[in-house]
Amino acid sequence: MPLVLMQRAWRDDPKYKDTEFCVYHYPRQYFDQIHGGERFVYYRPSRDAKAGEASAYFGCGELGDWWTDPGDPNHRFVGIKRPIRFATRVPHLDSQNRMYESTFTSRNAFQGRSIRYIHDLDYHRILDAAGLTGAAWHAAPTVDEIVSGLLVPGGTMEAPRDTFRPLTVVPDGTGYRPTGKTIDVFEVASLQERARGDHQDTLKLVKAMVERRNGHCLFNNNVDLLASFGSRHLLVEAKSLNVPSAAVDRMRYGMGQLFDYGVRYRAEIGRAQPVLAFGEMPSRDVGWISTILQENGVAFIARQRGSLLPMNDAARDLPIF
Repeated sequence: MPLVLMQRAWRDDPKYKDTEFCVYHYPRQYFDQIHGGERFVYYRPSRDAKAGEASAYFGCGELGDWWTDPGDPNHRFVGIKRPIRFATRVPHLDSQNRMYESTFTSRNAFQGRSIRYIHDLDYHRILDAAGLTGAAWHAAPTVDEIVSGLLVPGGTMEAPRDTFRPLTVVPDGTGYRPTGKTIDVFEVASLQERARGDHQDTLKLVKAMVERRNGHCLFNNNVDLLASFGSRHLLVEAKSLNVPSAAVDRMRYGMGQLFDYGVRYRAEIGRAQPVLAFGEMPSRDVGWISTILQENGVAFIARQRGSLLPMNDAARDLPIF
């Protein structure tokens, strides 16, 4: 059965670490309702909502896998694998003054129901009112297609850019600052990893090693970490490795991101040394990953028992080692 996810409008709420159309953050009381793979619609409650957004449905998608909030076991994150923003917001009442969520008689009944089930018919009525046909839904790209390399940017699409800012603390959640623009699915794929524990732990280790050697750390909505040692820069992309068998796919995806960002931000960072950092050690049967990365000029490091180890010659030459 589809779900409704309530998405509050206020920012910098320390309790929830949502990033719209990227990850959803939710407390223990809803653990049994999210298993991954559910279809959903976003609902904006009235409090602090912008004009035209209050008490309205504004997007939909499909949920990916969930994971425990590394800073709070009483909360979880779930990734959004097929994000779609409605071109036309849908109010909670239809043209006949009937609730789209037909099991309720008033929007006041939504209080305390941030995640709730919705009947299939009601769900499709909302999508129809938003002008979203079945063909548009099935044609929407997914995060999984990007991570697996089945989908790459094409045409004249402009890659999203963002200003670098100091990485004073590795942020909870995605570390994303809303810009008012729709997050494209390629940015979503990159941002979702930031909320994972091994990803955050890896960046914390890199940051500590950089600062011990008098370097400085920056980041933005795209780049995980940019380390600066005077005129020398390290462009660091961290990759979670929750499933050891995924190491090769993670390597390929990480390489693509590093080469992409190296061109996208060349004006700011010059020809920075690309660094791929794994949150766990890859298994021995894919040890050739180190050679592939070395031959492509990428330094490879991996986390093991609270330390970072250089995995190829390019990594051993890094100033952090």
